[in-house]
Amino acid sequence: MNLELSNKEKDVLISALESFISELRAEIASGVKHDWRVEMKKEESGLKEILGRLRALK
Repeated sequence: MNLELSNKEKDVLISALESFISELRAEIASGVKHDWRVEMKKEESGLKEILGRLRALK
């Protein structure tokens, strides 16, 4: 699947992901149940991968 974004749209998406990942990290650190923490870390990893790919776009 391909997704075309303008530079402004890409920047907005990057900013939103950075903010969400930061909030997710805080939630993980807050001492949630172990099972939830494992799932949240998986989600964080996936989001970081997407964020890296977005940043690499020209």
